[in-house]
Amino acid sequence: MRHSSSKKSVCNLPPGPRPLPLLGNLNVVDLKKPFQSLTELSKIYGNVFTVHFGPRKVVVLAGYETIKDALLNHAEEFGERAEIPIFRKMTQGNGIAFSHGDLWKTMRRFTLSTLRDFGMGKRTLEIRILEEVNSLIKYFESYHGIAFSHGDLWKTMRRFTLSTLRDFGMGKRTLEIRILEEVNSLIKYFESYHGKPFDTKMILNNAVSNVICSILFGERFEYDDPVFLTLLKLINQNTKLLGSPMVQLYNFYPSLGFLSGASKTVLQNISELNAFLQKLFEEHKEDLNENDLTGFVDAFLVKQNQESKKQHTAFSNGNLMFSTLDLFAAGTETTSTTVRWGLLLMMKYPEIQRKIQEEMNRVIEPGELPKLEDRKKMPYTEAVIHEIQRFANIVPMGVSRSTPRNVNFRGYVIPKGTEIIPLLTSALNDELHWKTPDQFNPSHFLDANGNFIRREAFIPFSIGRRACLGEGLAKMELFLFFSGLLRKFVFQPPAGVDKSDLDLTADVGFTLTPMPHLLAEKYGPIFTLHFGFQKVVVLTGYEVVREALVNYTEEFVDRPSIPIFDQIQNGNGLFFSIGELWRTTRRFTVSSMRNLGMGKQMIEGRIFEELHFLIEMIKSFKGEPFRLPSFNCAPINVTFILLFGDRFDYKDPTFLTLLKLIDEVMILLGSPNLNYFNFYPFLGFLFKTHKIMLKKIEDVRAILRQYMKASREDINENSVRSYIDALIFKQQEEKNKKDSLFHDDNLMASILDLVMAGTETIATTLQWSILLMMKYPEIQKKVQEEIGKTVKAGSWATYEDRKNMPYTNAVLHEVQRFITLLPHVPRCTAVDTHFRGYFLPKGIIVIPSLTSVLLDKTQWETPHQFNPNHFLDAEGNFVKKGAFLPFSTGRRNCIGESLAKMELFVFFVGLLQTFTFRPQPGVSESDLDLTVPQTTFTLRPQPQATCAILRE
Repeated sequence: MRHSSSKKSVCNLPPGPRPLPLLGNLNVVDLKKPFQSLTELSKIYGNVFTVHFGPRKVVVLAGYETIKDALLNHAEEFGERAEIPIFRKMTQGNGIAFSHGDLWKTMRRFTLSTLRDFGMGKRTLEIRILEEVNSLIKYFESYHGIAFSHGDLWKTMRRFTLSTLRDFGMGKRTLEIRILEEVNSLIKYFESYHGKPFDTKMILNNAVSNVICSILFGERFEYDDPVFLTLLKLINQNTKLLGSPMVQLYNFYPSLGFLSGASKTVLQNISELNAFLQKLFEEHKEDLNENDLTGFVDAFLVKQNQESKKQHTAFSNGNLMFSTLDLFAAGTETTSTTVRWGLLLMMKYPEIQRKIQEEMNRVIEPGELPKLEDRKKMPYTEAVIHEIQRFANIVPMGVSRSTPRNVNFRGYVIPKGTEIIPLLTSALNDELHWKTPDQFNPSHFLDANGNFIRREAFIPFSIGRRACLGEGLAKMELFLFFSGLLRKFVFQPPAGVDKSDLDLTADVGFTLTPMPHLLAEKYGPIFTLHFGFQKVVVLTGYEVVREALVNYTEEFVDRPSIPIFDQIQNGNGLFFSIGELWRTTRRFTVSSMRNLGMGKQMIEGRIFEELHFLIEMIKSFKGEPFRLPSFNCAPINVTFILLFGDRFDYKDPTFLTLLKLIDEVMILLGSPNLNYFNFYPFLGFLFKTHKIMLKKIEDVRAILRQYMKASREDINENSVRSYIDALIFKQQEEKNKKDSLFHDDNLMASILDLVMAGTETIATTLQWSILLMMKYPEIQKKVQEEIGKTVKAGSWATYEDRKNMPYTNAVLHEVQRFITLLPHVPRCTAVDTHFRGYFLPKGIIVIPSLTSVLLDKTQWETPHQFNPNHFLDAEGNFVKKGAFLPFSTGRRNCIGESLAKMELFVFFVGLLQTFTFRPQPGVSESDLDLTVPQTTFTLRPQPQATCAILRE
């Protein structure tokens, strides 16, 4: 200790969130989308900050100016690659992408030179790309319709690679010819589909990969070649796994590698790729002709022969393997993913697609495909392609760098060997450089006269010495493939899918790819997923879910063991208990709630009282903006009336404490770290979220104990005032029963279940209903007109009035369908079960996906749109729909369904009788975002404010 404290540290790392022992800052980083978490942290700690991924210290650079300063003005200081365990195991420090020092410099220089020789950036490669586009177009028509090496090794390999790629045409006309050949092949392939729907992923991978294969090996593969397809499958799987939370955890804690099946799969796939490449290398060695080099591999082998007598040559077999693999993998995934994003965005924005095609009609001769020289005459197309790359943001965190020595940067001293993340997403979405960074807007790259303009913050290929060496090839491919396909085809969503249904949410891997088709569409309505070590069977679609939960109700009636709920309830309560304890507790609760007025006029009177208090509170805002969660007080109070026998004043400190605790627990229940704990409970020491939540649950219990104590002291067997009273009476009745299920733990757990779930669901649905009225004022107006026709002036609409208010009833049902509040609550099989040809063993987790039911295309005309007509017939009468299952179905359906329906109707109608709800000033209806709900235990709307305008 004396020794360590006597040496003054020269480090002055940037600020950042305080790390926890072992965990670091993983408690505040979403490993599924770490780039989003880092972007949010940059808003708190500035454009240079430190985060701890487990024990790894990482400095993050955010914003274009900061990244430019580091990677250009301090290129040497930030020029190394970080040591990342999974890539270290894969490459052993070889290759281009993750090598260091002279090896990297040599390989990069050689590769660039060689690729240029083979046509990169030249006309010859353009022709190959156009040929491949033609192959892809023919394919469509049938449906009708060097990364991780270091130091000297890296420098050597990069230098060689650049030189070789240039020799083989990278950026030259020779390569353009190759690309045009591939474009033609692609066109033929597309034509074979005769306009029918198909998935573009694999075929675009094939076409783009063929271009890099022609440079590497001097040949292309047929699209149905089984070996080629296997290679692409392995690359796709690794790309997905390398961005997965489990591989990231392996990189943070490599000593726990024995627990990570994902990292083992990555290495096994690399082994298979190596075996294939090794066979190719042997074939090239046998046929090698120094006077007739076919590609990068031949050039490398010649260089290897020339340096065979050198003791420390960079041109080893290992470097040949991983330089080839770097180029093959990176040259396939990034470009094909960007083209796929481009086609998806054209389907989403057909008016942009049409403008591109109009521009091509003016510039390109009939029957011809666009060529590179046409780019200068196609400013709008060029702007769209650039905007696709900016918006798709496929490598949001760049590729990590590290400092080769201590670095003074912007007032901080960053020690040698520190990992650096250049957060490219922060540059591509920098509000200082982009007018509408969160929108797809080609005008970002156009001036007032429609001319294309370059933007310095456009750095999808990174910048500086470690910038993507295939940038020239990628730009060429993107233009030729994208424009070639749009020259030949109009891309549209499949029949029955509206452009508004197209989801632009990225699927996270090593790159951000467009979200694939729903798993149910790929694997059918019943499929298996693996969450960590747990197998989970998912049921999708109305027919399958209903059959399981109604016709097989006993088989699918149990709840699985979920670690966090086991720790909270220990098998007690209403929602996560099983067997006789669950049956007895549920039966008693349903009976008691009915006796207390649930679903009857006596509770409706209490709801009207609460509506009065809610309206008075809203009036106090006098039309000024207030937050949507303010509505929560009223429905929560109705639940508390049933539980405790009385309501709370909205300013009561106990009430406010309960609301705060419930809100915090619900947010924690939706957090990724809590999911990781549920998947890997034995790693609980790494996660703090569950401990924080258990403490908050205990705080709720402390309040509930006070009410239970008061009820016991003031018990009156002739007057059951609340659910707590009913439980205590039942406990006293069975006090002499040896195995009574009404023990203290079950009483507390049952009350806790109703306090948490019974308050959250109704309150959140009411928030959504008001938000949707703000979003769609014409629907709000029609509801108010119907209320005016049905309800007498000066009186409230009763629940019975809903029968005379079909439109309002339809709107409320559509709110519940559209928001999919509880997407899935897991079940498990109580016995060995045979279901639809599958054998499901006892105890296997089963998720009946209510989202898939509420969005089932076979049941709803426009499932992804808010459309009250789903519940109206041609004459405007309300119609019940079998697939309306927001409360689930079968024996585990929501016990508070009747109360929830009554509350929603009375509160919603009463509020719209009294107020018109509008967005706050400066916010239009189109600004209200419904697409990305806040993930808690339920799907909440994002925080919004509303203005309640008193109606005359």
